[in-house]
Amino acid sequence: MITIALVDDHVIVRSGFAQLLSLEPDMKVINQFSSAQEARNGLAKQAVDVCIIDISMPNESGLTLLEDVANSAGCIMLSVHDSAIVINKALTTGAKGYLSKRCSPDELVQAVRKVAKGESYLASDIEMQLETTDPYQQSIACLTKRERQISEMLAAGLDVKAVAVELGLSHKTVHVHRANAMDKLNVSNNVELVKYFPLEIL
Repeated sequence: MITIALVDDHVIVRSGFAQLLSLEPDMKVINQFSSAQEARNGLAKQAVDVCIIDISMPNESGLTLLEDVANSAGCIMLSVHDSAIVINKALTTGAKGYLSKRCSPDELVQAVRKVAKGESYLASDIEMQLETTDPYQQSIACLTKRERQISEMLAAGLDVKAVAVELGLSHKTVHVHRANAMDKLNVSNNVELVKYFPLEIL
């Protein structure tokens, strides 16, 4: 039996998914949560095989919950936001599946079964979105919000001291974020950051 948890702030969405999945003889929804924090607390007490998480929730994104539960359950992200940057962020954070809220019932069931077996599942429209994405944008999606912010400022010509003052951070903290970002982007200096953050888009 595949045990499932649903995380979505809309009760009607959770109820609909629960009813749909309960029709499958090998699936059982054992938990429903309305927020990331509620899910974090609940999943710490009772593990599940598959966790279906809405990305856009008030107070806290489903992506932050994903960081905490991806190692203990197969996570499928569900969202109306299917931009390649958001999709890549979810996948690099540990999601095993990604579905648009426009997906069909069959796709949802298929995704749950695949992820429960340790496989990955991307809806066909999601795969097409990724295939047409600039590889630079895919790399940027791996950065944290702070790493991206600091990288953009450095690419614009500010030095570490100026960035630290502007953001109210210590020099050491800025250096750590800078080093992490450069490692993820495989660049070695501020000049090379410009190819990821062209000045005209800053």
